[in-house]
Amino acid sequence: MTCAWCCAKCRPRYQRHVDNIFPMDPADGLVKGEMQKLTYYALTNPRKLDRIGNYLAKYLSDYVDHRRKDYATISMKAMEQLLQACRSANINLFVESFLRMVQKLLESPEPTLQVLGSTSFVHFANIQEDTPSYHRRYDFFVSKFSSMCCQSNINLFVESFLRMVQKLLESPEPTLQVLGSTSFVHFANIQEDTPSYHRRYDFFVSKFSSMCCQSNMNNETSRAVRQAGLRGLQGVILKTVSDDLQVNIWEDVHIQKIMRALLVNIHEGYTTSATSPAQTRSMSPWESENSDPIADIDPDILARHVLQDLVSRASYGHIKSLMMPLFYFLDNQKLWIPNKFPMHCMSLIMHSIQMSSAYSAVDLLLAHLDEHKDGGAQIRCSIVEVVSSAVSSASCESIGPTILEMFGRLLKYLKGSVATCNQEDVPVETIQGEKVFQEGLVHSVGKFSHGIQTYQKIEVCTFILQKLPSSLESEEDAQYEDMLLQCIMKITSSLNESSNDKAVGLPTLFPLSLIVPLQRLSVSDVPKTRAMTQQIFHSILDRHNNHEKVVPSVTLGELPEENIFVGPQKKQDVLFFKRNGPEIYLHLYESTLKEDNDLDNYTCVFRTAVLWCLEVPVDEVLVELIYMVLGLQDEACSDSRTNANIVHALVAAFLVFAARYSRNEALLQHINNIIRKRQSDKPHLLPGVAFSSLDKDSDIDPTLEKDETLSPYLFDASLVAQCLQQQGTNVDRLSDPYQGCKKKPSETSADGLASATDPRVSKVAACYHA
Repeated sequence: MTCAWCCAKCRPRYQRHVDNIFPMDPADGLVKGEMQKLTYYALTNPRKLDRIGNYLAKYLSDYVDHRRKDYATISMKAMEQLLQACRSANINLFVESFLRMVQKLLESPEPTLQVLGSTSFVHFANIQEDTPSYHRRYDFFVSKFSSMCCQSNINLFVESFLRMVQKLLESPEPTLQVLGSTSFVHFANIQEDTPSYHRRYDFFVSKFSSMCCQSNMNNETSRAVRQAGLRGLQGVILKTVSDDLQVNIWEDVHIQKIMRALLVNIHEGYTTSATSPAQTRSMSPWESENSDPIADIDPDILARHVLQDLVSRASYGHIKSLMMPLFYFLDNQKLWIPNKFPMHCMSLIMHSIQMSSAYSAVDLLLAHLDEHKDGGAQIRCSIVEVVSSAVSSASCESIGPTILEMFGRLLKYLKGSVATCNQEDVPVETIQGEKVFQEGLVHSVGKFSHGIQTYQKIEVCTFILQKLPSSLESEEDAQYEDMLLQCIMKITSSLNESSNDKAVGLPTLFPLSLIVPLQRLSVSDVPKTRAMTQQIFHSILDRHNNHEKVVPSVTLGELPEENIFVGPQKKQDVLFFKRNGPEIYLHLYESTLKEDNDLDNYTCVFRTAVLWCLEVPVDEVLVELIYMVLGLQDEACSDSRTNANIVHALVAAFLVFAARYSRNEALLQHINNIIRKRQSDKPHLLPGVAFSSLDKDSDIDPTLEKDETLSPYLFDASLVAQCLQQQGTNVDRLSDPYQGCKKKPSETSADGLASATDPRVSKVAACYHA
């Protein structure tokens, strides 16, 4: 007894004061006299506050653990009195001990102690502190008090139920595991009136995921366990995915387990089933009120339902968490080649994903392509094909800079592939693989463009034109330019598909940032480039599907209205042509006179010139066309050209169209007379024979010597003007000779566009405004 008294005397003074406040009988309550001594000691020794608080917190923890509620209440009351009495710089350290005591009370399963902790916290909240404490956190209290607000007997029962389910799932017996999963599914389908924020499902995510991959049993047992695991995952998703305060299944530690479990089952079912990869969204067993959640469904079908349900609930910020485990699985299992299974997975995802987030999935797929940039062309081709299969669904809601960003990625891959093909000592197999990869990229560009608006397509075309090489000094630059033009052709081929597209005016279809680079390309030194450029003009300009019906021909007769449609007059189109018409036909003039043109070049130029007349049906366009045509005839007569006969033939085809288009009988008669003379004496000046000379197997010499007596077989410019004037057309423009000229290199600015001092522009403008 004496020893105990001596040990007590040796203890620190603050501990002795704290020990003395507790009575022998807890019913007597706090010893007030000793409490006053403790308070006085704390006020005179503020440095001891944190030790006093820690000591009281230790007392409280022991009393709560031993369920001695009376003494726990005394400890808390003493703490409150000290907190209200003390005002010092060390109060923050004391408050931390107080909050730990409150937390201990709130964590207790005893409702009485929870109420005591809540009351103590309210008393603390009403105390005005002199200085703020920035490091103090109240997250636990927010969660706990929220759960207490919704506390009911059913929540206490659910906790017991979940412990029973966990016990079943931890059992090594498959039958008990299936029973636990089935019970959890029934619980997941119950709509709770109030949320339970303290409930955790981490164990269930991990356990159900492992059950989905069960394979160390016989077939029937393994199948049953997998079905149970998949149903359990669906139940976890129902309980957690829409509640931000529950376990976050989108975290890597959870979503990787879930996605791997789903993909393993989908892949095993896919490899053994003849089901088509293109699966549409079907009703899940959980979506029908009358369906049985424990129905006998194959694990692969069940996994597809769970995956689609999970994807449909994913917001924009969760797409990356969802897609990355898919890419890791495909990489680790080497499933990109062949790419049927990846396309199957992307089809499931794209049919379920929210449209506003669809482009994010495609963007992540393109980013994953970067990780294989040093791999073989075959795997990159497979990934690009998967992109093509998914990209059309993703583009519907893609707006703003995201479009150009995605196209920029595709063009970067395209440029890198072209550079690889032009490296030294590259094997033939590698070049062939890269060619396939390039075709896949071009196809992806076309697929992506189908879902975007017309103005966006024009912006993308302008963006691609900016990527064109400034010069074609190497074979690599030429190939890259060719691939970029193919991309533009893919994009423009989807224009004018709907009635809304056809209503778009020419100023929108041909902004200066687009038409100027195209005009420069139309007079390129490469025949293929010129032909592709004209085809791009056809796709953008032809809003009434006329370009395939328009061919160079001299067969006379009325223009069949049922075959070729003449567009309506639009004021904005007319104003656009008045500003840009002379420059447009000037480039057509120069492109026609290129001596290395082939049949495609002449046909494309003819179609472009005619389409302008059909899409802008006013006299100014017809006069501009005839003005250019008469200039071509003069140029073919004045120069010793190897293609003079072909130019004369093309002039005849142009004028035949002009006569049909204008319904001018007098002009038709004059053209008919000249054509008959040519058919009799100069057939090489008509399209049929002249164009045949371009065939490599033809025996016709395209470089026939110029005949000095050619004037009877030429079209009379004055008579043509007179015929048009009789019909009420203003032909003042035709009185001057056509002043087209070849652009010299010095007349090109640094960016490849015509300079302000270009004589072509000034001469044409002067002639037009004369």
